[in-house]
Amino acid sequence: MSILGLFGQTILLGLAAAFTPSLIALQILVCSGDPWRRRALAVALGGMTAFLLVGGLLFFGFAQLPTGTEADGMLGDILRLIGGLILAIFAVVLFRPHPGMEKRVEADIQGYVARASTLVFLGVAFALSIKDLSSFVVLAPALHDIAVANTDIGVKAALLVVLYAFALSPVLLPPLLRLAFGHRADEAFTAVYHFTMRHQFQIVGVMAAVVSLYLIVTGVQDL
Repeated sequence: MSILGLFGQTILLGLAAAFTPSLIALQILVCSGDPWRRRALAVALGGMTAFLLVGGLLFFGFAQLPTGTEADGMLGDILRLIGGLILAIFAVVLFRPHPGMEKRVEADIQGYVARASTLVFLGVAFALSIKDLSSFVVLAPALHDIAVANTDIGVKAALLVVLYAFALSPVLLPPLLRLAFGHRADEAFTAVYHFTMRHQFQIVGVMAAVVSLYLIVTGVQDL
C-alpha cells in the first residue's frame, strides 16, 4: 500500500474507531456542566489509557513480524476478513431495536455525571473504552498496516498520531470546544447528546456496516 493510501486508510479507520456513543455522551455531559475541567480530563485520560494500552500491544506485536513476506501479507488479509465479518455481525445485531438497553445506557451515564467523583470518571471512561470491541476490531488492521509499512519511523509515528487523534476525538473534541466557546457550545452539545442517545445503536451499526464492507473488499482483493 502506498503512503497516500495508508494515510487515507488511517483517517477512515481512525474515524470509525471514534464511534463510541456512550463515551461521546459522557464527555459531552461533563463538558456541559460546572465544574468540568477535572472531570473532562479524567474522562479523556480514561479513554486514552484504554486505547493506547490495547493499541500499543497490537502495534508492537505486529512490529515484530517479518515485513515484506507472503506470510505477512496473508496475515493482513486475514485480519481484514475476520474484522469485516465481526463488524458485519455487529451491524445486524445493532440494527435491531434495543429501546430498553438504550434507556438503561442513558440512565447510567446521567447517574455517573450526577454522582461520580473525578477518579470514578477515569475508571468509567476506561471501562467504556476497553469493552468497545468494535473500535479495536477497526484499529487492528490500521495498526498492522502501519507497523509493517515499508517506511521510516517518523512517518509511522505521524500515522499513529493521526490514527489516535481521530479515534480519541470523542474525549478530546468536547473539552476543546468548551475551552474555545464556553457555554456558547451548550446548544450544540445538547443536540449532539440527544441525537447520540436516541440513535446510539444505529450509529455504531452504520459504522460497522460501512467498515465491514471496506475490510472485506480490500481483504479479498489482496488475496
